[in-house]
Amino acid sequence: MNFTTIILTILLLSVSTKEYRIINNAKDRLEIKLKNSLNSKQIIDTIKPNNDFYLLIRGNENYDIILTTIKKEDYEEAKQIKTTQLLDKTIFPSQLNLTESCYTVKTPIKTIKTCLEDDDELISVSYRGFIKKLNSCVIYENWFESTVSNLLINLEDGSTSYISGYELIFSPNLKFIYSYANDGIDFDGISLYQMIDKKAHPILITDYDIEEKYKFDFSSFGKVYWVSDSSFYASNDKAYYKFKIQDKQITYRNEYKENIIHSENNKFIIKVDKLKDGTIRYTSWNKPNTTKDRPSLVLYNGEVEQQTKYGSGFDYRFDNGEYLYVIENNIETTSAKRLMLRLYKNSDEILYTSLTGLNKKK
Repeated sequence: MNFTTIILTILLLSVSTKEYRIINNAKDRLEIKLKNSLNSKQIIDTIKPNNDFYLLIRGNENYDIILTTIKKEDYEEAKQIKTTQLLDKTIFPSQLNLTESCYTVKTPIKTIKTCLEDDDELISVSYRGFIKKLNSCVIYENWFESTVSNLLINLEDGSTSYISGYELIFSPNLKFIYSYANDGIDFDGISLYQMIDKKAHPILITDYDIEEKYKFDFSSFGKVYWVSDSSFYASNDKAYYKFKIQDKQITYRNEYKENIIHSENNKFIIKVDKLKDGTIRYTSWNKPNTTKDRPSLVLYNGEVEQQTKYGSGFDYRFDNGEYLYVIENNIETTSAKRLMLRLYKNSDEILYTSLTGLNKKK
């Protein structure tokens, strides 16, 4: 795919009291200018800012995070944006009963109850507030030798999810939740969640391993300011930053260089691709899904090994925790073992199956 020409379509949707105007200047940098009201619906931001800092952070679920630097004046302007407080502490739902030592939430489906006497590790509980658009309340749980956790409880079905951090900062459309902590106990950094089916699912929770992987100090961040449904600004003692939440489908396309293997069998489709940074990626789709859908599994940093089991060829090996995926591409053989998938669990082979090559098919 040729990316030398980038077409960026921006749809502006006025929703309530705020609005953003997005400008692409001559330096291919996106700037967000405040107008009189709030909110915009952005499509995909595929333009890589033209500055000295660019960091792609691979998240969970369906999103990655693009981290770039911005100007101080852009950050200061974002701080002036007046936002509606989505978490309202003045509203106390009738379904909630709260004391100093217990809380009980009754829903049509089930009842959630927690008391200090039931767990020696739980120090205190308190009420955070009510989120009208989600019909949910948030209970603040303070645990011994642990970061404070926010329990999100849906009042319709009693579904619950935990959000780590001090303060909950919602995106304008309530699709994402940001928080942070710097207590240095079990969570020291930032957390980012996506709302799916009334529950908060983690996209990114930074820890020591994450900081080592990206060589970046996320614990230096605190409060942030949303400037669109998918972007927020933050600062530390050194610089000012823009966090852009990007659909993984965009990442997959942007990092792609060339295909090595395109194959299938009756259960799944498998592709092995070379990326622009020279590494190898494994992508698979469970049928009946196709390559137009979100992948079922994506693995990075594959190893390539030359082998001669069935004529010359290459093995492409991908680690996934206790599992090892091996794609055998036996180039010279014309037998049924030309293209194979081996799957190991803790070094034990649990699957060995043939694949049909699709590289020449249209």
